[in-house]
Amino acid sequence: MFSFIYSFTDWNAYRDTIRFTGLDNFVKIAKNADLMLSIGNTVLFAVVTSIGKNVLGMLLAVALCSRIGFKRLFRTVFFLPTVLSFIVVGVLFTALLHPDGFLNQFLGFIGLEGLRQEWLVDRSVVMYTVSFVDVWKGTGFHMIIFMAGLLAIPRDYGEAAQIDGANPLQEFFRIKLPLMMQAVSVNVVLSLIAGFKVFEQVFVLTNGGPGYASSVLNSIAFQMFGDGRWGLGTAMNLILFLLITSFSILLLTYFKRKEVDI
Repeated sequence: MFSFIYSFTDWNAYRDTIRFTGLDNFVKIAKNADLMLSIGNTVLFAVVTSIGKNVLGMLLAVALCSRIGFKRLFRTVFFLPTVLSFIVVGVLFTALLHPDGFLNQFLGFIGLEGLRQEWLVDRSVVMYTVSFVDVWKGTGFHMIIFMAGLLAIPRDYGEAAQIDGANPLQEFFRIKLPLMMQAVSVNVVLSLIAGFKVFEQVFVLTNGGPGYASSVLNSIAFQMFGDGRWGLGTAMNLILFLLITSFSILLLTYFKRKEVDI
């Protein structure tokens, strides 16, 4: 409640009094290209990582719920990045993605020099690079939720579909996917919220750079609070809250209509 109030004030470290300024903080944000870029980067990161985590998580869940060998080993391997600290992940990928790091050297070794990039420095690819690292780290968590949804479906449904002549794709999209829609809604909403709240991924890998190319709402708010511009930082946090709330309500409403009782 107090954060909501302070976002409409000039609250900062350089005044002894707090004055109500209405929408002045939000006007400043709208007129500042760097601050608007951080909002766009936040939405881009949330969308890209949500799609990546959920698509890959679903594919892995389906594969690891099928009749393949070493399932327990593969589950452990794919889930392991989830429990790693992002400090460790950041140090690892900073080395891998360095212009002279392993990834560019490997691309050169296999004759794909044209794909070599300055992954954490090039303004056109840096947000996608950070998104890829987050997808790598978080996919295992969503895989586990999808696996729980798949394993909760009675086998009778699949056997009946096979008797009726359904192929594996038809069985998945017409039987399994509608029955595990609760798991889908949980995963999509959680991944989207995590995407909007991104901070440590950017802080560790790029610190918002180069310039403001990979800045996000939380990194800008962090900078504002560090500079003593608390009212403006609180306004950025309010924008983040509104984005999370609006997207979550829309998605939960949509998926609620798609849910099917087992």
